[in-house]
Amino acid sequence: METNVNHPNSYVINNGKEIFNGINLIIIRDYLMSAFRDKLKDMYPELKPIAYRLSNGNLADAKDLIQKTLLKALEKEALFKDDSNQIGWVVTIMKNIHIDETRKLKGKTFVDIQNETLIAATNSKPLEVENTLTAIKQLGKNCQSVLMLIAEEYKYSEIAQQLGVPPGTIMSRLMRCREQLFKALN
Repeated sequence: METNVNHPNSYVINNGKEIFNGINLIIIRDYLMSAFRDKLKDMYPELKPIAYRLSNGNLADAKDLIQKTLLKALEKEALFKDDSNQIGWVVTIMKNIHIDETRKLKGKTFVDIQNETLIAATNSKPLEVENTLTAIKQLGKNCQSVLMLIAEEYKYSEIAQQLGVPPGTIMSRLMRCREQLFKALN
């Protein structure tokens, strides 16, 4: 092992391992990451009431928020300072995710399809969800895939990449598919 007499606390590379005062830094880093992750796992009970409150009492949304928060915390683990409050850091991430999602949903209207009846905006005739699904199944595979990806809120560029076609093709295909679906439903 190499030692530097002028700088006894300096890094020394020995057979590809970083050494600091004779301690393998990779082992220390792995230990700290493991401790971070263990604490993160144990936070779920503490995060649940906070997420529940942010989600206005919706348990499913609260669980989704917790999952997104923990995932984001794992992704940003390197930014966490060891001497800071981990639960506070994670709650801040949760609040920021909640704010971002609230902004994205602003102005959007959601319809509860539990009763399986929707009213079309251009037609006062109720549409049965089952009829819509049957009509979609009667369309070609290209239409089915584009409509399903649009329903899952993918962007045109993402759909084009998944299907291996130009974005313009997706836009024209979507227009034709919507027309075909409208005809099939009326």
